[in-house]
Amino acid sequence: MSSYVLLANLRAGRCSNTAEVRLLRFWEARNDRKDGELMSLDMLLLDEQSTLIHGSINSSRVDTFRRRLSEGSVYSLSGFDVARANQKF
Repeated sequence: MSSYVLLANLRAGRCSNTAEVRLLRFWEARNDRKDGELMSLDMLLLDEQSTLIHGSINSSRVDTFRRRLSEGSVYSLSGFDVARANQKF
């Protein structure tokens, strides 16, 4: 049986643990000031304790992951960075 870190227990920095999450929604974030240039693929992720977080895949990696994503599916995430939420949003 695998052991997963809960989203509420994540701390800022590089995460060496694995998190199991359900992908609720994802969408393209585009820069309207730069002719709609793709900035990232953003998503809402939920864990088994119903903790919700925002996730983001940088535009340079979108092509690698977009075909693998399906809303409602469960994923094991590893090798990711955790950043504090911007308080303006």
